[in-house]
Amino acid sequence: MIVRGRARDHSELFEFTVEPFVSGGFRLDIHYSGDCHPNITGAGIWPTVQKAQQVAEETARRLLHGAIVTWEDKE
Repeated sequence: MIVRGRARDHSELFEFTVEPFVSGGFRLDIHYSGDCHPNITGAGIWPTVQKAQQVAEETARRLLHGAIVTWEDKE
């Protein structure tokens, strides 16, 4: 199962990916582009998909000036 989400403000785009981690939990990655060079960063291993989504949403609100994450259906 992979969960994907997107958030953007006037100058940057964050694309979030949440997927199972080999040793347990769920890995959150953030692909970003816009004001700076495009890159990907790991944002931790979380115990549940919901916790990873919560962290992604808090990150988007804080770094993208209140942006809201739009989540896609689970694969």
